[in-house]
Amino acid sequence: MSLTYTVVDLTITTPHVDVLAQTTEVSTGGLRAWIGDNIIFTILLLAACVIGIGGMRGNLSKVFTVGGLSLVGLCFFAIAQSESAATGIGNFLLGLMGVQV
Repeated sequence: MSLTYTVVDLTITTPHVDVLAQTTEVSTGGLRAWIGDNIIFTILLLAACVIGIGGMRGNLSKVFTVGGLSLVGLCFFAIAQSESAATGIGNFLLGLMGVQV
């Protein structure tokens, strides 16, 4: 007999086999709150530093590019954190194509 056959045989013939399963519901609410509390502030701080350093060097085109892209990135974070915002934007985009939800 092989070890695999013995293990399978024990699990089939044993009447009280405990199956471990997760009893709580898995959600991303805690992760969303953590990102909203910690990551957004850090991104704003880094963007402000890059914009400030670029402004001091006189490289205004880079300042506007980094500033604009930072705002776009923060908008994506804001949309990802709010389910109603994502649904509203999706409905708006579908409305532009003539699909009414």
